[in-house]
Amino acid sequence: MRAKTRRIAAALVFAGLTGCGGPSDKDGGKDTGTETETHDTGSGSETSENTDTVTDTDTHPPDTDLVTWVTLQGGSFKQGSSQGEQINYDETPAHQVSLKGFEIMKNEVTVAQYRACVVSNVCTEPDKGEGCNWGVAGRAEHPINCVDEYQAEKFCAWVDGRLPSESEWEYAARSGGKEPKIHPWGEDKPTCERAVMTDEKGVDGCGLNHTWPVCSKPLGNTEQGLCDMGGNVDEWMPDWYRWSYNGAPTDGSVWDDPTDADSKVIRGGEFSAPVNDVTTRGRYYWVPFARPPIIGFRCARPLSADQDAGMDSGLDAGSKGTRASR
Repeated sequence: MRAKTRRIAAALVFAGLTGCGGPSDKDGGKDTGTETETHDTGSGSETSENTDTVTDTDTHPPDTDLVTWVTLQGGSFKQGSSQGEQINYDETPAHQVSLKGFEIMKNEVTVAQYRACVVSNVCTEPDKGEGCNWGVAGRAEHPINCVDEYQAEKFCAWVDGRLPSESEWEYAARSGGKEPKIHPWGEDKPTCERAVMTDEKGVDGCGLNHTWPVCSKPLGNTEQGLCDMGGNVDEWMPDWYRWSYNGAPTDGSVWDDPTDADSKVIRGGEFSAPVNDVTTRGRYYWVPFARPPIIGFRCARPLSADQDAGMDSGLDAGSKGTRASR
């Protein structure tokens, strides 16, 4: 059984580093229109101003080409892991889930994409500081991190989406729920050729100690071309975390009952993840108002009526009927 002590220890460390707020400040800080960028020179650092001028207080919709969506046909699959495998208990019991088709972002939301939402007076700024990408020069195409689940939900709503349910995320990570698909790319052991993770020398971020630009590891993509479903940053789910799948929804919907739960699910593995944590079934958790450097997100959305009608119901789940759209 894989131990989760690394994540729990990281939670205690990052909670102090990021200055994450509590439920009362879940909307974060107010955008001032000015971002200070830190340039890593190798021998020290220097700062420069990057000003995103906001000329009014109205909110603005996103550009239509801001996000690339990948369509997955609906289907049924067995979510989780079976007893007897080298697994964590919270991945059990494996259970059949049937879900409708949906679209999901090709990549984890980037700093540049999130900045567009901040400048549009919709999103609030992430935290800055140790491990955070906001305000760091050269990180525009890195995944946004140091955001809480509420900020993630706000961005997704801005692009006419939502956070993917845990079932949708696993279905997508397994290329339409395929078996066994232990990792997004298949069964080969995770390495830095396929995922941004802890390298063979034990250094995080494949030797860089931080995230990489999204989609830097195409060998780790799913069959549909989804990037970083394993590694780079963990991803917020809207589902409340529980220690097993007993009682979980079987229709692909969000496990939205907070009874006896205080944390949300995170998925995917991050730049500090060891090899055993970069899996399609691994489940972890964090309180939703935390903003640690290891967590980012991507968005999903249901198919439109026209899209749904156009998908060939006779195709095997996830094998065809996928497309990328802006």
